[in-house]
Amino acid sequence: MRKLFALFLLAATPLLADETVWWTVQSGPPQAIYATVGPTPLSDHGLHGEGQIIALLDTGVDFRICYFAEPDGAMPPVNTGSPTTGLAWQNVVPSRRKIIAYDFLYSCDQFPGRTGCDDPAAIDSYDKAGHGTVAAATAAGDKGTPVVHDLADGVAPAAKLIVQGAGYVGGDNCSQRPGIGCPVNLTPILEQAYKQGARIDSNSWGDRQGTPAWLPPPTANYSQSAHDVDAFVWSHPDMLVIFNTGNYSHTGVPPASSLSAPGCAKNTLQVGGTRITGRDNDNWLTLFSLVGPTRDGRIKPDVVGPAWITTGDPSAQDACGIFYQGGTSWSSPAIAGAAALVRQYYTDGFYPTGSATPANAMIPSAALMKATIIASARRAEYQQLRPGLDSATAPVPSYQQGFGFPVLDDALYFAGDRARLRVWDVPLASGLVEGASSTQRVNVVAGTPLKVVLVWTDPAGVPRSVSDPTPELVNDLDLRVTTPGGTVILGNDSLHPGQPDRLNNVEAVSLPAPDSGTYTITVTAHHLGAGPRQSYALVMTGDISDAATGRVRAVQSR
Repeated sequence: MRKLFALFLLAATPLLADETVWWTVQSGPPQAIYATVGPTPLSDHGLHGEGQIIALLDTGVDFRICYFAEPDGAMPPVNTGSPTTGLAWQNVVPSRRKIIAYDFLYSCDQFPGRTGCDDPAAIDSYDKAGHGTVAAATAAGDKGTPVVHDLADGVAPAAKLIVQGAGYVGGDNCSQRPGIGCPVNLTPILEQAYKQGARIDSNSWGDRQGTPAWLPPPTANYSQSAHDVDAFVWSHPDMLVIFNTGNYSHTGVPPASSLSAPGCAKNTLQVGGTRITGRDNDNWLTLFSLVGPTRDGRIKPDVVGPAWITTGDPSAQDACGIFYQGGTSWSSPAIAGAAALVRQYYTDGFYPTGSATPANAMIPSAALMKATIIASARRAEYQQLRPGLDSATAPVPSYQQGFGFPVLDDALYFAGDRARLRVWDVPLASGLVEGASSTQRVNVVAGTPLKVVLVWTDPAGVPRSVSDPTPELVNDLDLRVTTPGGTVILGNDSLHPGQPDRLNNVEAVSLPAPDSGTYTITVTAHHLGAGPRQSYALVMTGDISDAATGRVRAVQSR
């Protein structure tokens, strides 16, 4: 049996009764400590990831196991090339059931004579470590009857995959995946996935930034690789890039600012972990999930996701094995699957009526997908301090869990729901100039929580060392919510009461028990350090009596 990375927490005994990931991201953690099934409102409305493509950059995927295999067992279409000579991307077969392109980033024809290089003609080269196979199964694995949920299926079973297999040889001083490069060279890899149709990019790795294995790696700093991710999303504003936080390998609570780069970039969605050993409940933060803030004080992670999962067994080869495993490596693909459901909601035209309406179909920006996921997040109420000892968590946003655990039904409106959804997805061409504001007024009915989330894709900052606290925010927008009684609430107010946020490109206001009346929501461009305008996405959820009419403006694909 192939071994998964030793740095990821594993357990070899499947807990088949605790398969919960696919429904908790739809309807929320169970009220009891243990539960085996819950509502699936997104699936019930036909959202399974249809039409969505997730790119997975990892050690590869074993295409033979039943979660990915084609009915005829055909091998996936292969692309090679290299970051220096150019990555091939044209061999894509969209009609395939699951893996529509397999990109070798460390093949032997790219790196002849290199130890451990991958041979596209050798079956065992399609994932020598097993790590990428588990991540892919968590996001979009689908066995048995297509789309119908089977035990250990992924969160978005109808989504398709682009696999970017970066190999695994161990021992390098960066990502442990040699095809990513050392130093890490992400731009051509992200570009390859984008050209192949991916608009969600899932990553479960961190960058040691050249630090040898026997020394502690830099953490939470704005690395060159973080800069490169931000620059890519700025130039490709409909590509959502997702990373995990990494795992704490010592006893006790992880120290502040311990999470990894490049996941701590501004324009990523970084995901920490929920659940504790033997208790698959997403109302608990896991003990090993690394935490923020970033070195410049930003909120990271953005959200948390399931870090113990029942999923496809990477050692099963052409069988349908099931494995129970732990690690934040599985949190990011779980939320990538959730992002595929969110994106489908918009591309299928569910907004604003709550029913699929082709005339309302829109292409959401990465900022809108991120804002929607954050708007759906609930605070995970408990944190494990050590085995057997739990405590209450701090209010959100926090540097342990960001804005909380996404419960998609809390944000996505379906016909008949009391809580409504309003979104504004403002592209760069229509964005705010410095000093300008945009104001929305909505009528709110008491009895349902009100959330307002502002996200903008910020231009890349300046790479910094691990000890440099210089703020990386380039373009600074402000969110202000004025209640019917005239009280002004600023974005992320609990972290700096009464003061505007000058660090984050995510700002939120959450009112668990709003008063009835008219609320005024204002977005202001306080300062633009780059460019004449700034795009943004604004998401509002609550019992809003004047629901959105017509289409919203959406960013367009290149």
